[in-house]
Amino acid sequence: MPSDDPEQPYRRLFEAVADGLILHDLETGLVVEANPAACAMHGYTPEAFIGLHPRAFMSPDSFARFGEWVRAVQAGNVVEATAVHVRRDGTLFTAEIRGTGCAYGDRSCLLSVVRDVSARSQAVEQVRMSATLEERQRLARNLHDAVNQSLFSASLIAEVLPRLWEQHPAEVRASLEDLRRLTRGALAEMRGLLVELQPLKLSDSELDDLVRLLGDAFTGRTNIPVTMTVVGHTVLPPNVQIMLYRLCQEALNNIAKHSGANQVLIHLQHDNGTVALSIRDNGCGFDPEQVSPGHYGMNIMREWAKDAGAALAIWSEVGQGTEVAIRWPETSEPKAI
Repeated sequence: MPSDDPEQPYRRLFEAVADGLILHDLETGLVVEANPAACAMHGYTPEAFIGLHPRAFMSPDSFARFGEWVRAVQAGNVVEATAVHVRRDGTLFTAEIRGTGCAYGDRSCLLSVVRDVSARSQAVEQVRMSATLEERQRLARNLHDAVNQSLFSASLIAEVLPRLWEQHPAEVRASLEDLRRLTRGALAEMRGLLVELQPLKLSDSELDDLVRLLGDAFTGRTNIPVTMTVVGHTVLPPNVQIMLYRLCQEALNNIAKHSGANQVLIHLQHDNGTVALSIRDNGCGFDPEQVSPGHYGMNIMREWAKDAGAALAIWSEVGQGTEVAIRWPETSEPKAI
């Protein structure tokens, strides 16, 4: 038989909702009503949960904001927040909260919709930790492959020099130059690693200095000289500066791995709010027609440029070297130097 209670349909809806629903008295903060989902979420029976003060099921940091939420609702606003709640057994969970004011009988109340998002938060944290671990491993590989080898070579040269000093002065002079190059390159590599450990430095430092650091590190580990020219100066958006740094880094890595070059030219030009960066080598080059359209390295470089609104072009010819050119913003095609 249909109920004569006009609130009965709303009561059924209140109890059936999968999210937790909690009514707080705005004056006392006490829970005056809660649906089964909210009670189960916190590990209480309805009888035990109703009447609790929010201090009992919120972490201290989250409870410290409860007063702000009450005042916001009293001012007619809707509250959206993330908080840490405490179950009856003492375990914590992350909750998304959306609160609004409402009348319940003769009371002014805060109606909070509470959703347990712990699983999602944990998944996000795992992704973040995985990315952090991957970045640390990359930096560790760089430290081992570049700095460790440079310092090992420098130590060998330094060990041999005293024995050659008297008998082979010409060799000593050449070895001193190698020692200078290796230590300078190792220092540049270390500075580069420190920059990458502090991402803000990639956007706060001058692009000229960052590119020069890449060039010095490249020369230190490959013995290939880099000639760099800079024209003008422009303050760039952080994402654009990081993109240019990454593209230069990738281009130099490709030269070290594939080109067989003995000289690299880097040209950086700022002109009326635009910037053009070119990295050119005199290595073996390649036939662009023979490169697969899905070539991973090239695709990554093009995606970086596209995401920052820049144009990227790669020119190469067998026996004539390779040039990578980037222009931002993408107002025209990059030009070869």
